[in-house]
This record gives sequence, C-alpha cells and structure tokens, in this order.
Amino acid sequence: MPLRPSSELPADLPVDLDALKRALAKGRRHFAGLRLGDLDGVALDLGDCDLHGGCFKEGRFGHARLAGANVEAACFQQALLWGADLSDLKAGGSFWHDADLSSARLQGADFSAALMHRCCLRGVLGAHSRWRSTRLVEADFRGGLDQRTDLGWADFQGADLSFAQMQGALLQGSDLRGACLYGTNMGGADLRDADLRGCDLRDTDLRDAMLEGTLLHDALLP
Repeated sequence: MPLRPSSELPADLPVDLDALKRALAKGRRHFAGLRLGDLDGVALDLGDCDLHGGCFKEGRFGHARLAGANVEAACFQQALLWGADLSDLKAGGSFWHDADLSSARLQGADFSAALMHRCCLRGVLGAHSRWRSTRLVEADFRGGLDQRTDLGWADFQGADLSFAQMQGALLQGSDLRGACLYGTNMGGADLRDADLRGCDLRDTDLRDAMLEGTLLHDALLP
C-alpha cells in the first residue's frame, strides 16, 4: 500500500498504545492516517472510530471492538482479529493479506474492493456483509471449532474467490453474480436461494451442496 509522506499526516496522532488509550478515554474518535504497526490492541474498543488510511500491520486485535469504524484504505496485513466485533465496519479498498479474522462478527460489514488474499475467515458471522469486487484468493471460509461460517444474504458480486475454501459455509440467499469461483471448494455449502447466474462453475467443487432455489441461469456447470 502506498505510504503518505509524514508531512501530510496530522501532527497530533497517538504515537503508541498508551497515547491511543488516553485519546479514546477523552472521547476522541478521529484518527485518520494513524500508523501503529504491531499494536497490541487485544480487547481494545475502537467502535465508530475513523481509522481510514491507517496502518496496523501485524497488529493484535483479538476480541477488540471495531463495530461501525471506518478503516477504508487502511492496512491490516497479517493482523490477528480473532473474535473481534467488526459489524457494520466500513472497509472499502482496505488491505488484509494473510490476516486472521477467525470467529469475527462481520454482520453488515463492507469489504468492497478490499485485498484479502489468504485471509483466515473461519467461523465468521457475516450475514448481510458486502464483498463486491473483493480479492479473496485462497481465503478460508470453513467453519471454526464449533461454529459454521454464516454468510447468508452476503453480496459477493464480482468478487475473486479463486481457490477459496468454503466447505459447509452458510451462503443462503447470497449474491455471487460475476464472482470468480475457479477452484473454489463449496462442498456441502448451503447455497439455497443464492444467485449464481452467469457464473462459471466448471472448476468449482459443489459436491453435497444444497442448491434448492439456487438461481443458475446461464451458469456453466461441472
């Protein structure tokens, strides 16, 4: 991701975790351009914060709260966000390569046009989430230890799901029109009432998938 010259960044941004916590305690919520890589933000409450354009590479945000936050164009590459609350997150055009979002809450989150290669999204709860034109190559959407991945009514229009692992995922009512599903494993997935019109499914594993009511007009089937 391109870096902005330091002269273009606000001069009063927190420089470490303690400074960030002090700013949050004072009610501050605007931290656009904040750069705190390798941050230990476990259980940190960043709900409704403006973090767009920031960098949190390799940060640790397990069970943190980012519900309603704006992280558009921000970098979370290789970050750990297991069990975090990312519901209604605004994450368009953000960077998440190799990040771990296992069991995170993603209901209503918008990851449109984000780069999420090889992300671990096992057991996420992402009903009504948006992934339009998102790059999810080799992403792992399989269930967690005791929780199936829920992507019911999610919007994957134009997303790249090449070689993604979606075995057993709940995709009921999801919109996958125009998505790339080359090498995608959807074995045992719940695709009832999903929209797969026009998709090339010739190299997609659909063994034991639930397809009742699935829209497959003009789709190329195996």
